[in-house]
Amino acid sequence: MHEEIVRLRMSVALLGESDTAPWWSSSFASSASEAFMLPIFGLRTPHARYQGLVEAARLVHDDRIGVGRVYHLFRLPDHEERRAFEIAQANMAVFGDIASTSAALALLADLSSGEVKPKEGPTLITSKAAIGSQDWIGEVASLYRLAFAKSVQCFPYFRLS
Repeated sequence: MHEEIVRLRMSVALLGESDTAPWWSSSFASSASEAFMLPIFGLRTPHARYQGLVEAARLVHDDRIGVGRVYHLFRLPDHEERRAFEIAQANMAVFGDIASTSAALALLADLSSGEVKPKEGPTLITSKAAIGSQDWIGEVASLYRLAFAKSVQCFPYFRLS
């Protein structure tokens, strides 16, 4: 489950930064970013790029949804965040799989659980109890996939019970 979260985060973060749907203004996925990141991070550049993308997406999601009694793809409960971080550090190959917008869109399609209607802005999807299960991943992937396809900024989130 956590590898899927990492892959989903990478896909959404890359698509949110792309020229076609700029949801945030970072440029960690651009080819130019490697020029300044490689001398600093070396072989860890893919992981540093991932962390930068995730943080840029987290800031925008937090701004649109709010911080406090809610969670979203880029701000999960602490134990889930720690596990996703461990997976991301241990498996940098996942970043090579999602190097383009077409690969990111394909991954969203693979993870999607069906057709949903993306709404503009924050979208409540389920309760916190479902965060520990894998059920929410398909719904979130579906919302993001259709939001990017329809050029709608949709921010799925969970509320604490």
